[in-house]
Amino acid sequence: MAFDLGGTLFHGENDVSKATAALYECLCESGYELEASAFESILRDASARFAEQYHRDYRRFHFGTFSEVFFDVWGEDVSVEEKASLDRLFWETRLQHQHLDEHAESVLRFCRRQGFVTGVISNGNRMMTETRLGSADIADKFDVVLYSTAIQAEKSTVEPFEIFLDETGLDGTDCVMVGDRLDEDMWAAEVGMTTVHVSRESPISRGPERESDCEIDNLDELPRLIGELM
Repeated sequence: MAFDLGGTLFHGENDVSKATAALYECLCESGYELEASAFESILRDASARFAEQYHRDYRRFHFGTFSEVFFDVWGEDVSVEEKASLDRLFWETRLQHQHLDEHAESVLRFCRRQGFVTGVISNGNRMMTETRLGSADIADKFDVVLYSTAIQAEKSTVEPFEIFLDETGLDGTDCVMVGDRLDEDMWAAEVGMTTVHVSRESPISRGPERESDCEIDNLDELPRLIGELM
């Protein structure tokens, strides 16, 4: 049983807008003269360029990568260290405003009772992954934890799921992938895994969507579904 983290086991409460506000405040405090409307315009253009340039590229999770695009759009020259610091601030703020799904712990206990090998396959970096698992005190609930920068692959490709099977020694037909993104998590079907789409948040897709084998509205429906699949 493999789970996505952000959007599946964890949810944000205006986390993006709060992180964006923290980023703008930091720029102003650092002496940059930038009107809020200009900041929003640059951020919008940088986000579009970043999505196009780094789609399916695990390097988008390296701190400094987004800020490099942001300052390039802006036309400002800043140090590598400052770019990394700003990206880290953005994500630290986002993660402070995310919380564990109310049904996550009971679902993970269910997995343990059933004797399932349980893992995380997450698009992100070490800090993002360890912060989420540590803040919710659930790191010990997983046998395998994979994230993009460690495996040098992301979940809009088949590689993370192949690595999961290599790490666990399992056959894809014996595994289930649970996630909220039709354009990322459902790639697990390529290695034979049964895919479960959690439709609670339904984020905007960044790439072509893939149909899931099963769909649930919330995590609390997962034990029943697994019982039906067994």
